[in-house]
Amino acid sequence: MAAIVALCFGLGVIPVCAEETPFVLLPDKTLVSADTAEELKGPSRDWVGLGRDTVFLLGYQVVTIGVFYVLPESVSQWSENQKKHGAENWWYNVRHPTWDNDNPVVNYIGHPYFGAAYYTRARERGFGEFDAFLYSALASTMYEFGVEAIFERPSLQDLIVTPIGGALLGFAWEPLRNWIKRKPERAWYDHLGLIATDPIGTLNGVFERFLGIKSDIRVDIGRDGRFHVELRVPLN
Repeated sequence: MAAIVALCFGLGVIPVCAEETPFVLLPDKTLVSADTAEELKGPSRDWVGLGRDTVFLLGYQVVTIGVFYVLPESVSQWSENQKKHGAENWWYNVRHPTWDNDNPVVNYIGHPYFGAAYYTRARERGFGEFDAFLYSALASTMYEFGVEAIFERPSLQDLIVTPIGGALLGFAWEPLRNWIKRKPERAWYDHLGLIATDPIGTLNGVFERFLGIKSDIRVDIGRDGRFHVELRVPLN
């Protein structure tokens, strides 16, 4: 009788313990912690966070142009006359995009990399693949027709290569990022991989901590067609 009672008690306890176990079995049969599963699932669309990322990004672009401004012409390819008549040049340049003759490494490696950085930032903020592609195109356009147009005409191939190459590259390294996130413990090269594939997010995180930004307001449209607002405050 005692054995039967013990067996029934054990069968009753097992499901409870199983429910409290902080691990989740993913569709690919990988066992991860509940926190990691939530991280891999991704947040709802964080419009406020992506807007803040965009503000930071514009700041980085201004700083980049400032650095090129003080560099010699042999490096920046910007003459003193271009620097002197920046406003006039901008108005002319934005109306006359061109096919540039920049170094192929810059055009076909550098620009896709930064396009992938834009793409990944949107994906990390909970946006879908197509939305992330559009954001990459928007960020590229802001740069080409924004501060860079003060000194040179917008590049047609950059406007094409950056979002398309960036989306392909960002889509390709997304499984790698998810694989790293699944690891219960991450080595230094894992962190390096996450930084290399999301440099904007890493840099933004530094400034957010410096500015004391510790919460995100996430806005999304639910299945019921209504807007849902969620305030997330990290515990650490």
